[in-house]
Amino acid sequence: MMILQATVDALYIGDHKGLEKNPCASLDFTLEGIVGDKHAGFTKKADARNPEYKRGTPMRNDRQWSAVTPDELAEAARAMGVETIAPAWLGANLSFSGIPDFTLLPKGTKLIFPSGAVLVVEGENMPCIGPGRVIVSKYPDVGVSPNRFVKAAMHKRGLVGMVERAGVVQIGDTVTVEVYEAAAYPLPAG
Repeated sequence: MMILQATVDALYIGDHKGLEKNPCASLDFTLEGIVGDKHAGFTKKADARNPEYKRGTPMRNDRQWSAVTPDELAEAARAMGVETIAPAWLGANLSFSGIPDFTLLPKGTKLIFPSGAVLVVEGENMPCIGPGRVIVSKYPDVGVSPNRFVKAAMHKRGLVGMVERAGVVQIGDTVTVEVYEAAAYPLPAG
């Protein structure tokens, strides 16, 4: 296991149908997710990210929160040819500084907060056209396609995960990041 330290730069919540979220000073995490956020719940309905299930099938919610870093969003913005990409435009709940290659943290990584809250990484938040449309709407004179976000943000859009232990997260919190190295599974011959 490797231990990193990070800082919470910004927090966002969204209780509406749109992608963009609103800034806030703190987030209250329960085992169901973020209180008042549209992605809270023990279950979610299968969507395009879950092709193994019929769309709409109830399943465990592995997307109770999403997080990004300003460094990675700046790289994606440069690749798109826009000035900046705000975390709120992508529907992120948390923005961290101090974690290099944040989006590449492996599944099972734990984010531990001073309140006792523990968030567990479930995987990379794969880029899609929805946030690309939001970004393009912020730069109507640039003439960039929403599809460009998908390539520009690959391995830079951040992570999603679930709540392992409840607690409050605040801007300025120091976060302990426990990175668990996954053992390589030897594939059977054949």
